[in-house]
Amino acid sequence: MARYDLLVRDCTLIDGTGRPRVAADIAIIGGVIQKIGLGLAADTAEQCIEARGAIVAPGIIDPHTHYDAQIHWDPYCTSSGWHGHTTVGVGNCGFGFAPCAADSRERYMRMMENTEQVPLDALRKGLAWNWETFPEWMERMRALPKGVNVASYLPLNSLMMYVMGYEAAKRRGATTAERGRMRDLLNEAMDVGAIGFALSHLNERNSHKDCDGTPMPTDMMHIEDAFSLAEVLRERGQGVIQCLCEIPGGGTNRATAEELARRSRRPILHNIIAPFDALPDYHRSILRWLDEMEREGLEIYSQAFCYREWSEFNVNDYNAWSHIPLFNTFSHAGDPAAKAALASDAAFLARARAEYQPMMMIGAGGPLETFIFHRGPEVMKSIEGKTLVEIAAARGVPVTDVFFGLVAESGSTAEFRTLDPVSQSPELMCEVVGHHRVVPGTSDGGAHVKFHAGGQYSTDMLMHLSRDSGLFSLEDLHHRLSAVPARVLGLEGRGTLVEGAAADLYMYDIDRLSYPYQQYEVLHDLPGGDWRRTCRPSGIEAIVVNGVQTFSQGQSTGATPGVMLGSSSAPRG
Repeated sequence: MARYDLLVRDCTLIDGTGRPRVAADIAIIGGVIQKIGLGLAADTAEQCIEARGAIVAPGIIDPHTHYDAQIHWDPYCTSSGWHGHTTVGVGNCGFGFAPCAADSRERYMRMMENTEQVPLDALRKGLAWNWETFPEWMERMRALPKGVNVASYLPLNSLMMYVMGYEAAKRRGATTAERGRMRDLLNEAMDVGAIGFALSHLNERNSHKDCDGTPMPTDMMHIEDAFSLAEVLRERGQGVIQCLCEIPGGGTNRATAEELARRSRRPILHNIIAPFDALPDYHRSILRWLDEMEREGLEIYSQAFCYREWSEFNVNDYNAWSHIPLFNTFSHAGDPAAKAALASDAAFLARARAEYQPMMMIGAGGPLETFIFHRGPEVMKSIEGKTLVEIAAARGVPVTDVFFGLVAESGSTAEFRTLDPVSQSPELMCEVVGHHRVVPGTSDGGAHVKFHAGGQYSTDMLMHLSRDSGLFSLEDLHHRLSAVPARVLGLEGRGTLVEGAAADLYMYDIDRLSYPYQQYEVLHDLPGGDWRRTCRPSGIEAIVVNGVQTFSQGQSTGATPGVMLGSSSAPRG
């Protein structure tokens, strides 16, 4: 009689290939699916999960996260890990912690704090810094207990600063010698398991800003330096490039993605595509562009931000608007007292009235008119739950006066909530997600922890776009949530549940699948006891990573079977 490590019995299998669901048992040995069939006896396995008809689907592959730091203290990369995400991608947008010289560590941490809002104190307490080179970083990552698999880009900001020095990386292109060194280090990174490299390139228009308010190195780089690195991937016939070169309502450098694709002849993940009611042609223009690129033979995909989302914040924690000069000035005004003082300054208020453009706010949480006053001092209780435009109408003043007035009156403690800046139309979302050159994702997990959590994107899509609207089949969505990113990122043997594939899966009850929409949970679980916002699901009954159960009925088993994943032909483990 066959002896399996794990048997999942009596499930409704949606295997991620797009094929119709089937009733099945799944037998697993050594982290690999050994047999899919019916009638396998429970006593043939060391452990048995009785599905009783629940859906079992491939673990979600979450390509766009910033768990580079959080994985060091949270092996399950929550919120993503709670929602059935079994693989996460790090190093996105060119941000990361390797390679890094010892005297640059503080600078790297301050960059991560300002661009991705990972608290500096948590970084100082949570990172061991027992690495310098990218291979040493990968060695550290492999040694970490992990409840999810991790795939890492080589972050281009880190590479440029390591080779050129911080000041030079911000003001000039690489020399011939520096360019050669960066090519060598990219080859070295790919040899030890990097899946490619990542950058942002938006010049002054990026919402990511350095801690001094200036653009990041890759945003102002001589782009030929990136093209040179793209040629390394072409020579290797391996790897993918993630490129943040577009912000809704802001700027676009699609030509950068195009040339990276031409030089590399590898997949390019363009960021970002999302549907907006106020910009109805925005996502369609990107879809038309993707079609044009395909006709030219270029393999460009767009990363989707396509789920119902919101932010809860005060102005001391929020930093999604640094690409807008007015708000960049405000964000860098100083401590809460300094921000409150600026918010009450007559000259600044006059500037706000003159410069404020609602359409520029589309990619920054939405226009001020849609912000909700969430919470403040006792004297403000009467306006809690009202939109700023409602308060402005009642007071007879511009909405900018209301926003900054509430900041000033509360001493910068007032909390706001954004009102779903991404379109809530499932039809528009389907236009985006339904395109064959679009990759769902963009949880941004691990980033923006004081005002946002996005690990629920897959749960929301299954609810909103399939169960509740009927616009997608679950078979189609699971193919897009797992198989498509696995293929684009070059993660062989992942993303589908077929015999011989890795046993990364999760089990859920589609009728009970849910999460607390528009109300984050606050947890004090960062290093040092600091807090973050999170979002847990309900209805997810089990999660399995590499054949080992990591969650049962929402509770962690304590198992950490995750591994580092490389792109095709790269080492893993």
